[in-house]
Amino acid sequence: IAFLMSPDVTYADEFNARNCGWPLLLSPEGPANFQGPDDAARYWIMPFDTMRYRAMTLRGTYPHLRYFAIAAYEVVDKGSGYDFEVGDPLYDAEINPDQGANPFVRPGGSNGTYTVEISRGDFQSAARARTVPKGVPSNRITVTADLVWIVLRAYVPDADASLSGQSLMGGVPLPTITLTDYNGVPDELETCSPINKWSDLMALGRHLFPPEIDLPVDEGTPSSNRLWFASPKKPPGNLWPNADGKYLMMLPGNEYQDGRVIVIRGKAPGFPDTFNGSAIWNPARSFRSVDMRYWAMCNMNLTWPPSVVACATDLTTRLQGQEYTIVVSDDRQRPDWLRPNVNWLPWGDVQYQKFVVLRNILPSAEFPHDAE
Repeated sequence: IAFLMSPDVTYADEFNARNCGWPLLLSPEGPANFQGPDDAARYWIMPFDTMRYRAMTLRGTYPHLRYFAIAAYEVVDKGSGYDFEVGDPLYDAEINPDQGANPFVRPGGSNGTYTVEISRGDFQSAARARTVPKGVPSNRITVTADLVWIVLRAYVPDADASLSGQSLMGGVPLPTITLTDYNGVPDELETCSPINKWSDLMALGRHLFPPEIDLPVDEGTPSSNRLWFASPKKPPGNLWPNADGKYLMMLPGNEYQDGRVIVIRGKAPGFPDTFNGSAIWNPARSFRSVDMRYWAMCNMNLTWPPSVVACATDLTTRLQGQEYTIVVSDDRQRPDWLRPNVNWLPWGDVQYQKFVVLRNILPSAEFPHDAE
């Protein structure tokens, strides 16, 4: 399968006509549902034109949620098309505070503030130098491409009854974005409102999944009752691969088989119940350890662009002890013949092939059964 970029779409302005901060959001709802962010995840996206700006500075408050990370995806010309290259992201526990505490690092504490700089080559803006107190390590990502996508991932925000409108961001505003040009002049952007302008979202979709690319996958009909999960050798760059996350995938065949269901059984890894206020190092009830930060099983449409049908996340999956059973069927709603402790995922639109994805994020070094 070839994942190539459209060579005539290479400038940040084409994806951010209003020149504001965080113009794009990928989520499981509505037209933003492509590339398969699962039910508990949101990806805020900002294009960065390094031909025009030397640095992008993000200033934010640590959010109240399970996991967040900032990554830079570089668009690289491969001669016959464009591809993504991703460097190491900065995830929550690696982001040093400017002041206050980082709640993702023991012993935790009240939410502090942080500054992250993404810069071209060996460059540090004067604004960043003034912001960070002496002796505080710098949170920096260095890039080399002309066009870079900055992605802010956010998973499982804590329960929030405040109705502040910021619950999906972990109860805090999105980080402010300041762009610094090659003359050292900073420009602080207003955060986009509303988000996902249709023309920007469509430009992103064409950039990631050019219409001339087809996806011929002939899985036929499974030859036995067994369906197998396997790890992708190298996830394509334009699917935003995450160094903190590992995946197993299963292809259940070309089409739904009438009169049959898919049954997936497994043992759940220990995870933190941050939704109800626990720290990330405290295991949820019935678990003795935190085996990984987050896990989920999602049914996806294998089409351009890939979209999520539904997920069983660690927060929502019904367990029997530490075991789970997930049933996939073509019913329009949860069938009444399922026992209450059995989880259900819909097959979804029958015109699309499906693939089922098991996602593991930040497994513990002591846990031997992750998707790695």
